[in-house]
Amino acid sequence: MRKSLLLISAASLLLPVLTPSQLQAASPAADCPNLRQGRFAIWGMGVSETKGERNTPKASLLEERWLANGVVQGTVLERVGQTERSGTYTGSVTITKHCIALVQRQLPWGSDRTEVVLDGQGRPLYGLARQGSQVTSSSWLPMASGSCRSSDLNGLVLSRQTGLNAVPGGWSPNAVVQREQWKDGQVKGIALSSYGGRGETASYSGELNLDPNSCWGSLKQRDQLGTAYSYRALIVNGRKDKGARGYFYLQRDPGNLTAAWLVRD
Repeated sequence: MRKSLLLISAASLLLPVLTPSQLQAASPAADCPNLRQGRFAIWGMGVSETKGERNTPKASLLEERWLANGVVQGTVLERVGQTERSGTYTGSVTITKHCIALVQRQLPWGSDRTEVVLDGQGRPLYGLARQGSQVTSSSWLPMASGSCRSSDLNGLVLSRQTGLNAVPGGWSPNAVVQREQWKDGQVKGIALSSYGGRGETASYSGELNLDPNSCWGSLKQRDQLGTAYSYRALIVNGRKDKGARGYFYLQRDPGNLTAAWLVRD
């Protein structure tokens, strides 16, 4: 019996001793899918504290690439209240426990940390930024490689969206549903909206001008009441023979803050 105990004690000395952090780092790989490299369109909306003002509305559009060895590169457009800012960035992505991807970005105006849930194939689906005074959730869609064409949106596009309008002392909610017909960058549609409880139905038309060799573009619209709207759009391209899946947009009019996913039928 004593000899057996000695053998067990000796064997235990040969086993590696893992620290709690090593155990946590080792656990995800066993049960989680590998991170999927690729190109993603991201739409986020929430609130943050800016210059001492709490619950300032915030919205963003990103085109992001996950490359080898956890390298991240991207382009971002962001609205914080009535202020707009944009730029390119780099960062990293790692997988943590519970199959959560941690994306850390170095934006032109500071660092960002977003936790993202992955699907069964290791692709990002939904994200949450909750550091500091920020609460922003995001939705992710995979994009095909290559640039986009205005004609990729040809056909019927539908949307449901929520946003905010600047009013004295703060912001008032709005909600809109739209039905659009696209043809080579020209759009005509009908919008059903509610602004702070005031209903409105209006037709509108507009034009999308894409940046060269890009999926980003400027969208200008005007409704039947004569109101003009300005957006920055990001086409979410699919297979070339299928056209786009739809597009994200972020409103640029300072007194209105709306970000939306518009789905191509």
